[in-house]
Amino acid sequence: MGPGAKVLAELAARIADGRLEVPIASVYPLAQVREAYTGLERRHTHGKILRP
Repeated sequence: MGPGAKVLAELAARIADGRLEVPIASVYPLAQVREAYTGLERRHTHGKILRP
């Protein structure tokens, strides 16, 4: 089960107010998806990994 409606509403309010910060560890192009997963497997990532 995922978060309930109350939690989602709180997150939405924080996003709207600019109070929610999601750290981004790396940005990889889709062609480098293997490198992105290698980094995740090593568990040295502090933040999200994104595709531009």
